[in-house]
Amino acid sequence: MKGFDGKLVGSVHPITRDECKMVHDAAIRVLEQGGVRCDDERAAKMFEDAGCTLENNRELVKIPEKAVMDALAKCPGSFTLHGRNDPTKDCSIGTGEVHFCTVTGRYIDDIRTGERRKVTRQDAIDGTLMADALENVHGLYKPVMWLFDEEMICNSQILTTEWMKHTNKPGTWVYNTGAEHEVSDLIKMWQIAVGGEEEMRQKPHMLGHVVVNPPRVIDVHYTDWLIGFCDSGTPLSIESALMGGATGPATRAGMLVQCMVEIYSLVVQSQSYKPGHPLAFCSFNPAMDMRTGLWATGTPEYGINGGGIAAMAKYHNIPVVGFGMSDSCEFDQQTAHEKALKNYNYALAGLSWIIDLGGTAGFNLVSWPEMVLENEMVAYIGEYLKGIQIDEERLSVDTILKVGPLPGSYMKEKHTRKWFREEFFMPELNNKEFFESWQRGHVELQEKAKQKALSILDNHQSPVAAEIQQELDSYLDFCMQRDLG
Repeated sequence: MKGFDGKLVGSVHPITRDECKMVHDAAIRVLEQGGVRCDDERAAKMFEDAGCTLENNRELVKIPEKAVMDALAKCPGSFTLHGRNDPTKDCSIGTGEVHFCTVTGRYIDDIRTGERRKVTRQDAIDGTLMADALENVHGLYKPVMWLFDEEMICNSQILTTEWMKHTNKPGTWVYNTGAEHEVSDLIKMWQIAVGGEEEMRQKPHMLGHVVVNPPRVIDVHYTDWLIGFCDSGTPLSIESALMGGATGPATRAGMLVQCMVEIYSLVVQSQSYKPGHPLAFCSFNPAMDMRTGLWATGTPEYGINGGGIAAMAKYHNIPVVGFGMSDSCEFDQQTAHEKALKNYNYALAGLSWIIDLGGTAGFNLVSWPEMVLENEMVAYIGEYLKGIQIDEERLSVDTILKVGPLPGSYMKEKHTRKWFREEFFMPELNNKEFFESWQRGHVELQEKAKQKALSILDNHQSPVAAEIQQELDSYLDFCMQRDLG
């Protein structure tokens, strides 16, 4: 899908290029002197092959700058997340376009009853259809987090089946359960959804997250996923998951240094295993709220650190993606301002794939009317990113000379009829009424969003071919028979 672009994308970062060099040098000192812990011999061998030093019975990896720079040099500067069997849904990552993606949650504000409850399999279907129908939702990160009405051992497989059956838009995944067959089953389902193993390798449609456990531990489960993603051709999103003040430093600069330490280690690991495999730096680095011990995702430091990671990505010519989120436990003014500010900041910094639409409360709560509202919010951001386009016709000198001075009017001019739809943003939901007419009778914004969401759920049909849906169901039956009997 065509993302938002414009002259402002990638124009604003919280650190300068000289400061990027300082962050890089600091991260290298940590990697060379302190290293990272590695509890998996497969990962240890990858680091060893890249020229790293293994100590403490191969559990401590010291990574020299040469290994980091050699690995970075192998990474492509861009890649594509493809629409499944639909090139109109392709999303370009690292080429100056900004795409927005849904976030996920364990609870839902039920659109029909108003009840706040645990999510179910039907919610996974509904959330996928909502995302499929909304034009500014370019992809999905799990329509919901868990399925509380299904067996946990097959939870990821059931969720993924319903997701793949109800949209052709690309997506992104972080492992759920760590169950024995989760990696191979999900990759098999992704391959079915796009038409086969080789089709997925040629046109990958998922972005696979691989995470370091902070501080500085290469996780065995994420090594499973790294291998599975690389073998299947799935591009990587590599990230630190530090919490400032808890598993990372309590300064923004220190947080950024540790993020880069952990990101660099994954770059080295992945490029040792599969040189040239596409990847993106990823931002997901909340600070800890020192009053509660909870992570804080709606705060300025969260968004600023994401901008810092984007600056480091630009410094190395690597694509960058990131998670958004709000800390509010309901969809209110706090949700609105935390999301709008952070997402605009991310877009200005040039993040290509922003995971934030439709949810709040730290991966805990989703709402389909909220996804509708945020679909319009990011349209506003897209307009801001354009800036002012300057060319001879837009400068309008001939029209200005023709119409003015008073009592001239531009309303009847051909120039106005040609340009107003392209240059003036026309929201679908936000109010543009005169105050008195609005007072006499209006529909609240939240109600407009609810009615649009209900219309989508009542009318939108899956675009996925019936034979692919049937093959996905057949493979899910196999998984459930194997695991549940």
